[in-house]
Amino acid sequence: MKQFALIVVLAVCVVAVSAAFGQPGGPQPPTPTKADTPPVVMNYICLLVIVAMAIGANLIPSKRGHQD
Repeated sequence: MKQFALIVVLAVCVVAVSAAFGQPGGPQPPTPTKADTPPVVMNYICLLVIVAMAIGANLIPSKRGHQD
């Protein structure tokens, strides 16, 4: 009975090792399906809003008194 259990354990190990050798070596990076295109129009709109806010902030007159 011990011999049969040993043979079964060895057979399971051989099957597991042979299955492991059948796998591709090392981790593989995922392959992209479609290249993403950046939202060009939205980027330009955000840029214009930021530039307009910067210019608007600079156009606000400073309130300096006679003691500055």
